[in-house]
Amino acid sequence: MPSIAQMLAELELESLREPLDEQVEVAGETHHIAGIKKVFRGRGLPIPGAGIEINDAMCVLIPEPWNPHDRHAVAVAIDGHQVGHLPATLAPDYAEPLAVVARGGYLVTGTARIWAKDDGSGVVRARVTILIPEAVEL
Repeated sequence: MPSIAQMLAELELESLREPLDEQVEVAGETHHIAGIKKVFRGRGLPIPGAGIEINDAMCVLIPEPWNPHDRHAVAVAIDGHQVGHLPATLAPDYAEPLAVVARGGYLVTGTARIWAKDDGSGVVRARVTILIPEAVEL
């Protein structure tokens, strides 16, 4: 089984496929706060109490058929760090088309807006919204 890091290292990132008509609220950000913090740290951006956002970041969709919780899981990464997953209601539509693209040596990309706020007690809250091609366009 490959890992998300291996897939990011071994596969080419596609150029953006236009149009990016599917706006998605990424799921599971609370489980991937470490990755979100790394995105901001890698860009030299501290996460203040007032909140901060990055607009127009590139996101990468990575099919995870080996995921023990959901064989249709699709990870979302920004700057090489996982920040969440496609919602479980949407992932089945994307999993197989993304796997076909990955078998061809590529990963599908989109754009992302990532927002984070330090609540003052050391807890970072975050939200990631992505724009990606519709599944039928893959």
